Amino acid sequence: MKYKKSTSLFVSFALHLIVGIIGFFYWFNTMPSHNPDSIDAIFTTVEQPKTKRITPPKRTQIRKETSQTTNQPNMKILTSNQPVSQHGVVSASEPTVFQPFEKVNLSDGVAPTAVDIKFEGPAQIPRGVAQPIKKEKKIPERPKSRLVKFIEAQDGPQRIVYCIDLSSSLQNLAHYKLKKVVDIMRDSLTFLEPHDTFNIVAFSTEYVVYHDDYVPVKQESVEASSAYLADIKSQIYTKGNDYDMLTALTETAKTSPTIVVLFSDGIPTSIETPDLKFVGGHAKGNGKIFAMSIGIASSFPGAVMLKQLSIDSKGDFWLVDRD
Repeated sequence: MKYKKSTSLFVSFALHLIVGIIGFFYWFNTMPSHNPDSIDAIFTTVEQPKTKRITPPKRTQIRKETSQTTNQPNMKILTSNQPVSQHGVVSASEPTVFQPFEKVNLSDGVAPTAVDIKFEGPAQIPRGVAQPIKKEKKIPERPKSRLVKFIEAQDGPQRIVYCIDLSSSLQNLAHYKLKKVVDIMRDSLTFLEPHDTFNIVAFSTEYVVYHDDYVPVKQESVEASSAYLADIKSQIYTKGNDYDMLTALTETAKTSPTIVVLFSDGIPTSIETPDLKFVGGHAKGNGKIFAMSIGIASSFPGAVMLKQLSIDSKGDFWLVDRD
């Protein structure tokens, strides 16, 4: 019994000794060193990054002509000169053999060659357009005076009386000023419409009427009336007592005009100091009065009277050389 215990003890001691030696060496190799002069490091192998090589594309090679024949069957070109088969395909009666292309030497410059083109036929092709399209010239719109715009603003057919004052107070009026006013009247005649009618009156020592009745708007009548207006000063007498402007309006009212184009300096001879309150009574029966004057100021008594006539008749007043 003692022998067995001694053996067991020896074996146990030997095993513990072996385990202790192995553990010591293992601990010594794995434990970090506490020596300040030593450095603990772990060395690993770093793999270098792989560089992908990009191969540039090769230049396109020109395929050389080959004289070798292939075993491919001859192809057929579809045409439309044969009847439709059962499969709906139109084919030529004989196959067409493809021929090789002509050789081209790319080392030499390739340039188009001159080719003569001849047109066959009895006549040559004309250059340009046989009948060019002509653009119609845009006719500029004629300028319209204030008088024309006033007449065109009225609705329906108009009966217009051109009334011209050539009394003694206007005998010394400069010729170019009278011509300017007369030309405005003549121009307005060309803008009248076929359903309009007109007449002309002038007064100095007498009351002169151009026509017994209203004149229709026609080319011939407009031209004749325009010529009459251009020489209106020679149509009247200037010796004697003046015919009054307000009296002239009383005469024009008898023909029931829709518009009276009145040219005057506004100075009445029958009334020394006219009252503006009663001036409107002379406008009755004359439709709308378009009063015109030239060479006077807007504050002149005659201008004030003309303006009052236009206001009472719902017409207009125009100082030609000022507006």
